[in-house]
Amino acid sequence: MIRPLLLAVAALAAAPAFAAPVKPLAQEEVRIPFADFGGIRSFQAWSDDVVYLEDRHNQWYRAQLYGPCYGLGWAFGIGIDTGGSSTFDRFSRLIVGRERCPIQSLTRSDKPQKPWKKHKA
Repeated sequence: MIRPLLLAVAALAAAPAFAAPVKPLAQEEVRIPFADFGGIRSFQAWSDDVVYLEDRHNQWYRAQLYGPCYGLGWAFGIGIDTGGSSTFDRFSRLIVGRERCPIQSLTRSDKPQKPWKKHKA
């Protein structure tokens, strides 16, 4: 009688360990319209693979790159490659020097608090 009770208590104690981990809510992918017509006003490089972009309406966006974009930290300016459309999104690329850096995700963000470096685009 005691043994089944102990097994039941042990199973209940171990249940949280088998529960699926809680995932944070995914940020919604966004687009910056008319990016090639002055839609992106400035940028702040956060690291070699994250850059924050500000549009002409003072909205901030976080662009996560697929990998490091060498030279981003000391770039005085960046270019954008929208692939023929005027909309900047996760299918676009940043141009830093001679390097083209593909975007993995583009989400809305608050203004970054501690910039790695800030420049006007």
